[in-house]
Amino acid sequence: MTGARDHEAGASYYPALDGLRGVAILLVLLLHFGQFGHGLPAPQVLADRWFLAIVRTGWMGVDLFFVLSGFLITGILLDTKGSRHYLRQFYARRVLRIFPLYYGALALFLILLPMLLPDDRVLRDLSADSVWYWTYLYNVKVAAAGFTSSSALGHFWSLAVEEQFYLIWPIVVLYLARRHLFGACWAAVVAALFCRIGLRLGGYEVAATVLTPARMDALAIGGLIALAVRGPHGLEAIARWAAPVAGVLALLLVGLLASNTALTSVGYTVVALLCGAILIHVLTASPSGVTSKLFASPTLRFFGRYSYALYVLHHPLLWFRPPFSVRFVPTVFGSHLPAYILWLAIAIGACVAMALLSWHVVEKQFLKLKKLFPYAYKKTEAGLLALPSASSLPPVAPTMS
Repeated sequence: MTGARDHEAGASYYPALDGLRGVAILLVLLLHFGQFGHGLPAPQVLADRWFLAIVRTGWMGVDLFFVLSGFLITGILLDTKGSRHYLRQFYARRVLRIFPLYYGALALFLILLPMLLPDDRVLRDLSADSVWYWTYLYNVKVAAAGFTSSSALGHFWSLAVEEQFYLIWPIVVLYLARRHLFGACWAAVVAALFCRIGLRLGGYEVAATVLTPARMDALAIGGLIALAVRGPHGLEAIARWAAPVAGVLALLLVGLLASNTALTSVGYTVVALLCGAILIHVLTASPSGVTSKLFASPTLRFFGRYSYALYVLHHPLLWFRPPFSVRFVPTVFGSHLPAYILWLAIAIGACVAMALLSWHVVEKQFLKLKKLFPYAYKKTEAGLLALPSASSLPPVAPTMS
């Protein structure tokens, strides 16, 4: 999500993966900014309804983030497995990448601002859940409450899922042989699917969305792709099927969108498989082809590099922004599309400014300490792996409404 990378032995950089993260964060921004904050009336014309229908699919950016996270983290763990201080290096580098902005944001919204604005209702609501935020257990709190929070930090449930994955997965990779890890990934996919179905049947709809065991399928699918890349045949055997499979899954997803129950049970696995197929297609695309050029475009790569800060900071922006409305923008044939577009440009622009400030003032300073915890890459049958460096990539933190 930010741009810092380590060009260590065995770790080359795929620009298109930054672009994929850029797509994921743009989906999330469109979801939240497209639905909230603009002060516009309910859509009355077809163009506006179509626009809102499109932005409401932005929750799929969450699953894309999860798949990318599983792929990148599993990859770096496989490439450094057996090296000296394997776990220490991994956890230290994750802490340097994730904690400064995360806990900096918590310090701002749970300590500093409440001291300055003691009567603010939004800040009081945040403070009531502070222990869950500080301990990366906010998803558990949301599951227990039975509803997704609409607070300024309500999107932090997905960061909790990521962090819980980071805590457990390195140990799993360390102690399982390759063939057993492959089986464990498939088991996680199936278990997550049945976990969600069971939770839905029991009436725990929100828990089926936010608990880590229920979302492990997307993370495990990313892990499977990381294993396949490092296998004797790489992705060549399945690459030709990526595009047609993605098409079939997309059609299946359209049908599942009609039922919320089907979508939040089977649908999440379908979306994760679709994201996995897209990832495979991007990884195996010709560098001179349309796919690589699209996802390696400067705009998508920019959003991908700064996607962690964009993710952390975008939702509070909706709650603490100055009073503003785009109602003054005239309609076109009764449509508010010009106002929607203006609002998105202003909101995303403000979010980008905050992300850049965060990067230069906070994140970059801590990333300099990564040199104290270098990774030691190993050789494989194919020589040094030419893969994206998950050691230097930011947490692929997702968010959804």
